[in-house]
Amino acid sequence: MSPRISHPADRRARTVSAWLSSAAVSILVVQLVPEGLLFGADRNVTIAVREGEVIASGQTQQPKVLKWPNREIVIGYVGRAEINEQPSHEWLYEFIGRNLDGPLQELAWTLKGNLEVDLAEEVEAEPMILHLGGFVEDAGQWKPQVWFIRNVRGLDELGHPMNLASEFDVSEEIAQPIYFGGKTGEQIRTLVDKQARAWQPFWFHQGYDLGTFNMLDGVLRAGMRAIVESHPGKPHEFPDSLREWSQHLRMAILAYGAYFAAFHEPFQQYVGGGADVVWAQWPSVAPL
Repeated sequence: MSPRISHPADRRARTVSAWLSSAAVSILVVQLVPEGLLFGADRNVTIAVREGEVIASGQTQQPKVLKWPNREIVIGYVGRAEINEQPSHEWLYEFIGRNLDGPLQELAWTLKGNLEVDLAEEVEAEPMILHLGGFVEDAGQWKPQVWFIRNVRGLDELGHPMNLASEFDVSEEIAQPIYFGGKTGEQIRTLVDKQARAWQPFWFHQGYDLGTFNMLDGVLRAGMRAIVESHPGKPHEFPDSLREWSQHLRMAILAYGAYFAAFHEPFQQYVGGGADVVWAQWPSVAPL
């Protein structure tokens, strides 16, 4: 789809160049519910076009969340929209194709290495944040893992990336003491079930102006809770499948896109263009 350009073109003969920009990142949501992991993102990618000394920007659409074709593993990103002269989603598709097997931890570190090789000295030129998620065998149980790969060392109050580094950091977040620490897979599942039942699913959010997104997300969840629990026609049940949870997540992302469509200029549609959600199911059979 052609990008929407913010300014009319100057028709005089000039050299025109276009590039994908990550100056304004979008929104990436990771949710952990008792049924599994969900990754959701909007589809807008910002494109900048230079014609002479004039730079105009607009958006095109690309997927930012992907799933392994042979495994319950999902990945998503915000930020850098181009890697090694390829759109980031195409680069990630190729990464998946080269790494269909292997432990989740190994995939995370291989991803870091491949990014640094292909970006070379350009790693710190633009921000990029990725999450990689799935389930691993641990003490006879299935335990979720969400790997956090980033060249960003901080965010300002609006969620804008700060302090870009020349290499990517890698960490597994579920086992961090601030989240679930050393809890077993079943203990984690019990806790996230309790949170989900209270309409407060466990999440990680990455992207632009997270304060606004978090506020809208909270209001939407409260509204859907009221519909599920109080609507006389009972149009919706409490979500008890990944497909149903994906509908709620998609609505939150679409609502954030609607906020940008209503309150931001056409060339500032950093979030929008639709929503994609992929998921990894919590295995139902105990590991061997």
